[in-house]
Amino acid sequence: MSTAEIADNKWEVQASKPPVATIGGLMQLLMISGFAGLFGYLTVMSIIGAITPKPEANHIEKGFGQGGAAPAK
Repeated sequence: MSTAEIADNKWEVQASKPPVATIGGLMQLLMISGFAGLFGYLTVMSIIGAITPKPEANHIEKGFGQGGAAPAK
């Protein structure tokens, strides 16, 4: 191997490492973690909302069905 090939291989190894020791690298990791967490939260809550049983009628609908007083104008 020539010196140029060895230098090129060292540069490729260095470039493939994530920059976790810098502020920019840590901010990128934090931002991606936040987006992944938000996506996971939305996905889990959507699944929970889809599989939980729905109530028959909520509290406000029951109040209107009992003939309550008309709202004041």
